[in-house]
Amino acid sequence: EGRRGYLHCLDPDFERIMAENVRVAVRVRPFNSREKTRNSVAIIKMTEKSTEIVDPSQPDIEPKRFTFDYSYWSHDGFEELADGYLSAKSPQYADQKRVFDDLGRGVLDNAWKG
Repeated sequence: EGRRGYLHCLDPDFERIMAENVRVAVRVRPFNSREKTRNSVAIIKMTEKSTEIVDPSQPDIEPKRFTFDYSYWSHDGFEELADGYLSAKSPQYADQKRVFDDLGRGVLDNAWKG
């Protein structure tokens, strides 16, 4: 347990505080060239915090559903700018700025605070 056990003894709310600080995010990326060549089919659907995985070979089977703190759709709905940045053309598309604002900014702010 080491340091974790020591902190736990000092703060009886340690486990609750840690659980409140853990956020889980998933992001669907665009197909790579290999997947495009193989005519791959997207099997993920996202709506807000909900992510579904569907089996295209069994359309009558209920999809697997998961809920995360963040479900980012970055598979399509973008345009590539001259500098290589993938910019949103669709409100569903999560660009790098949105992911950073949601997840990275807080981590960076806390790092600066020490």
